[in-house]
Amino acid sequence: MSPELKISDENLTTHQINQQIKKALQEQKNRIIIENNDKLDSIAVGNPSGVEFNLKGEFGDFIGALNEGSRIEIEGNTARFLGNNMTSGEIIVEGSVSDGAGYGMYGGHLLIKGDAGNSLAELNKGGVIIVQGDIGSQAGMFMLQGDIIILGNASTETGNWMLGGHIYITGEVESLGKNAAYRNLDEEDKTKISEILNAHHLEFDLDAFKKIDCQSKRPFYGH
Repeated sequence: MSPELKISDENLTTHQINQQIKKALQEQKNRIIIENNDKLDSIAVGNPSGVEFNLKGEFGDFIGALNEGSRIEIEGNTARFLGNNMTSGEIIVEGSVSDGAGYGMYGGHLLIKGDAGNSLAELNKGGVIIVQGDIGSQAGMFMLQGDIIILGNASTETGNWMLGGHIYITGEVESLGKNAAYRNLDEEDKTKISEILNAHHLEFDLDAFKKIDCQSKRPFYGH
Protein backbone atom coordinates (compact mmCIF):
# COMPACT_ATOMS: atom_id res chain seq x y z
CA MET A 1 0.00 0.00 0.00
CA SER A 2 1.28 3.45 -0.89
CA PRO A 3 2.65 5.49 2.06
CA GLU A 4 1.21 8.64 0.47
CA LEU A 5 -2.28 10.13 0.19
CA LYS A 6 -3.18 12.83 -2.33
CA ILE A 7 -6.40 14.84 -2.02
CA SER A 8 -7.24 17.23 -4.84
CA ASP A 9 -11.06 17.32 -5.03
CA GLU A 10 -12.18 20.95 -4.63
CA ASN A 11 -15.71 19.84 -3.68
CA LEU A 12 -14.71 18.15 -0.44
CA THR A 13 -15.63 19.68 2.93
CA THR A 14 -13.26 20.07 5.88
CA HIS A 15 -14.89 17.06 7.54
CA GLN A 16 -14.47 14.88 4.46
CA ILE A 17 -10.79 15.82 4.09
CA ASN A 18 -10.05 15.21 7.75
CA GLN A 19 -11.82 11.83 7.57
CA GLN A 20 -9.53 10.88 4.68
CA ILE A 21 -6.50 12.02 6.70
CA LYS A 22 -7.64 9.94 9.70
CA LYS A 23 -8.07 6.85 7.51
CA ALA A 24 -4.66 7.41 5.87
CA LEU A 25 -2.94 7.60 9.26
CA GLN A 26 -4.62 4.36 10.32
CA GLU A 27 -3.15 2.80 7.14
CA GLN A 28 0.33 4.03 8.13
CA LYS A 29 0.52 6.56 5.33
CA ASN A 30 3.02 9.21 6.44
CA ARG A 31 2.83 11.78 3.62
CA ILE A 32 -0.37 13.64 2.80
CA ILE A 33 -0.75 16.09 -0.09
CA ILE A 34 -3.79 18.38 -0.20
CA GLU A 35 -4.54 20.67 -3.15
CA ASN A 36 -7.43 23.04 -2.47
CA ASN A 37 -8.35 26.70 -3.01
CA ASP A 38 -11.64 26.76 -1.11
CA LYS A 39 -9.99 28.38 1.95
CA LEU A 40 -11.26 25.59 4.18
CA ASP A 41 -10.72 25.84 7.94
CA SER A 42 -9.21 23.37 10.43
CA ILE A 43 -7.19 21.22 8.03
CA ALA A 44 -4.34 19.03 9.40
CA VAL A 45 -5.33 19.55 13.02
CA GLY A 46 -3.83 17.66 15.98
CA ASN A 47 -1.63 15.28 14.01
CA PRO A 48 1.32 13.34 15.50
CA SER A 49 5.02 13.22 14.69
CA GLY A 50 6.24 11.21 11.73
CA VAL A 51 3.63 12.66 9.36
CA GLU A 52 4.35 15.18 6.59
CA PHE A 53 1.68 17.41 5.07
CA ASN A 54 2.04 19.35 1.83
CA LEU A 55 -0.82 21.83 1.43
CA LYS A 56 -1.07 23.58 -1.94
CA GLY A 57 -3.45 26.49 -2.44
CA GLU A 58 -5.37 28.95 -0.29
CA PHE A 59 -6.48 27.80 3.17
CA GLY A 60 -8.64 29.23 5.97
CA ASP A 61 -8.50 29.45 9.76
CA PHE A 62 -6.87 27.09 12.29
CA ILE A 63 -4.62 25.24 9.84
CA GLY A 64 -2.24 22.98 11.81
CA ALA A 65 -3.92 23.80 15.11
CA LEU A 66 -3.00 21.53 18.05
CA ASN A 67 -0.14 20.09 16.02
CA GLU A 68 1.64 17.37 18.02
CA GLY A 69 4.77 16.88 15.96
CA SER A 70 3.92 16.68 12.28
CA ARG A 71 5.64 18.75 9.60
CA ILE A 72 3.23 20.91 7.60
CA GLU A 73 4.39 22.80 4.51
CA ILE A 74 1.92 25.25 2.97
CA GLU A 75 2.48 26.45 -0.59
CA GLY A 76 0.10 29.39 -0.40
CA ASN A 77 -1.55 31.70 2.12
CA THR A 78 -3.62 30.97 5.21
CA ALA A 79 -6.18 32.92 7.22
CA ARG A 80 -6.35 33.29 11.00
CA PHE A 81 -4.88 31.27 13.90
CA LEU A 82 -2.33 29.20 12.03
CA GLY A 83 -0.77 26.64 14.41
CA ASN A 84 -3.15 27.58 17.21
CA ASN A 85 -2.03 25.94 20.50
CA MET A 86 0.41 23.58 18.77
CA THR A 87 2.72 21.68 21.11
CA SER A 88 5.48 20.45 18.77
CA GLY A 89 6.39 19.96 15.14
CA GLU A 90 7.00 22.42 12.34
CA ILE A 91 4.77 24.53 10.10
CA ILE A 92 6.29 26.31 7.11
CA VAL A 93 4.25 28.80 5.07
CA GLU A 94 5.61 29.89 1.71
CA GLY A 95 3.10 32.75 1.57
CA SER A 96 1.51 35.09 4.11
CA VAL A 97 -0.85 34.56 7.04
CA SER A 98 -3.61 36.58 8.62
CA ASP A 99 -4.18 37.48 12.28
CA GLY A 100 -3.41 35.33 15.31
CA ALA A 101 -0.74 33.03 13.89
CA GLY A 102 0.94 30.98 16.62
CA TYR A 103 -1.71 31.82 19.21
CA GLY A 104 -1.05 30.01 22.49
CA MET A 105 1.77 27.84 21.12
CA TYR A 106 3.38 25.53 23.68
CA GLY A 107 6.27 24.50 21.44
CA GLY A 108 7.42 23.76 17.92
CA HIS A 109 8.51 26.04 15.10
CA LEU A 110 6.35 28.23 12.89
CA LEU A 111 8.08 29.76 9.85
CA ILE A 112 6.21 32.33 7.76
CA LYS A 113 8.09 33.36 4.63
CA GLY A 114 5.70 36.19 3.75
CA ASP A 115 3.95 38.68 6.04
CA ALA A 116 1.88 38.08 9.17
CA GLY A 117 -1.16 39.97 10.44
CA ASN A 118 -2.03 41.32 13.87
CA SER A 119 -1.61 39.54 17.24
CA LEU A 120 1.19 37.25 16.09
CA ALA A 121 2.11 34.74 18.83
CA GLU A 122 -0.41 36.10 21.32
CA LEU A 123 -0.18 34.09 24.56
CA ASN A 124 2.86 32.25 23.25
CA LYS A 125 3.89 29.71 25.89
CA GLY A 126 7.10 28.38 24.39
CA GLY A 127 6.93 28.23 20.61
CA VAL A 128 9.40 29.70 18.13
CA ILE A 129 7.82 31.92 15.47
CA ILE A 130 9.85 33.29 12.55
CA VAL A 131 8.55 35.81 10.01
CA GLN A 132 10.64 36.80 7.02
CA GLY A 133 8.34 39.67 6.05
CA ASP A 134 6.47 42.36 7.99
CA ILE A 135 4.03 41.89 10.87
CA GLY A 136 0.96 43.72 12.13
CA SER A 137 0.17 45.22 15.51
CA GLN A 138 0.37 43.73 19.01
CA ALA A 139 2.80 40.93 18.24
CA GLY A 140 3.60 38.85 21.32
CA MET A 141 0.72 40.22 23.36
CA PHE A 142 0.60 38.49 26.76
CA MET A 143 3.32 36.05 25.65
CA LEU A 144 4.79 34.03 28.53
CA GLN A 145 7.73 32.19 26.98
CA GLY A 146 9.26 31.40 23.61
CA ASP A 147 10.81 33.48 20.86
CA ILE A 148 9.57 35.63 17.99
CA ILE A 149 12.10 36.43 15.27
CA ILE A 150 11.14 39.05 12.69
CA LEU A 151 13.29 39.79 9.65
CA GLY A 152 11.01 42.61 8.46
CA ASN A 153 9.19 45.52 10.11
CA ALA A 154 6.63 45.60 12.94
CA SER A 155 3.54 47.76 13.33
CA THR A 156 2.22 49.31 16.55
CA GLU A 157 2.18 48.04 20.16
CA THR A 158 4.78 45.34 19.63
CA GLY A 159 5.11 43.18 22.74
CA ASN A 160 1.98 44.65 24.31
CA TRP A 161 1.74 43.37 27.89
CA MET A 162 4.29 40.64 27.24
CA LEU A 163 5.20 38.77 30.44
CA GLY A 164 8.12 36.65 29.26
CA GLY A 165 9.92 35.32 26.23
CA HIS A 166 11.82 37.41 23.69
CA ILE A 167 11.16 39.30 20.47
CA TYR A 168 14.06 39.79 18.06
CA ILE A 169 13.63 42.07 15.04
CA THR A 170 15.87 43.47 12.32
CA GLY A 171 13.44 46.01 10.84
CA GLU A 172 11.65 49.09 12.13
CA VAL A 173 9.19 48.96 15.03
CA GLU A 174 6.42 51.56 14.79
CA SER A 175 5.81 51.47 18.55
CA LEU A 176 6.24 49.25 21.60
CA GLY A 177 3.29 48.10 23.68
CA LYS A 178 2.81 48.43 27.41
CA ASN A 179 5.38 46.59 29.55
CA ALA A 180 7.73 46.12 26.57
CA ALA A 181 11.25 47.52 26.41
CA TYR A 182 14.38 47.29 24.28
CA ARG A 183 17.27 45.30 25.76
CA ASN A 184 20.81 44.61 24.63
CA LEU A 185 21.52 41.33 22.92
CA ASP A 186 23.96 39.09 24.77
CA GLU A 187 25.99 36.19 23.43
CA GLU A 188 23.30 33.71 24.39
CA ASP A 189 20.78 35.64 22.29
CA LYS A 190 23.13 35.74 19.31
CA THR A 191 23.84 32.03 19.53
CA LYS A 192 20.14 31.19 19.77
CA ILE A 193 19.16 33.41 16.81
CA SER A 194 21.95 31.98 14.68
CA GLU A 195 21.05 28.38 15.49
CA ILE A 196 17.35 28.88 14.75
CA LEU A 197 17.80 30.76 11.48
CA ASN A 198 20.62 28.56 10.24
CA ALA A 199 18.44 25.50 10.88
CA HIS A 200 15.92 26.98 8.46
CA HIS A 201 18.62 28.01 5.96
CA LEU A 202 17.71 31.70 6.21
CA GLU A 203 20.03 34.61 5.47
CA PHE A 204 20.32 37.27 8.18
CA ASP A 205 22.47 40.06 9.58
CA LEU A 206 23.05 39.28 13.24
CA ASP A 207 24.22 42.84 13.97
CA ALA A 208 20.89 44.25 12.77
CA PHE A 209 18.79 42.60 15.48
CA LYS A 210 17.08 44.49 18.27
CA LYS A 211 15.77 42.67 21.32
CA ILE A 212 12.42 43.38 23.02
CA ASP A 213 11.65 41.97 26.47
CA CYS A 214 9.12 42.67 29.18
CA GLN A 215 9.84 45.47 31.64
CA SER A 216 8.31 43.59 34.57
CA LYS A 217 7.26 39.98 35.16
CA ARG A 218 4.44 41.28 37.38
CA PRO A 219 3.14 44.42 35.68
CA PHE A 220 -0.34 44.11 37.17
CA TYR A 221 0.83 43.66 40.77
CA GLY A 222 3.85 45.90 41.09
CA HIS A 223 7.50 44.82 40.74
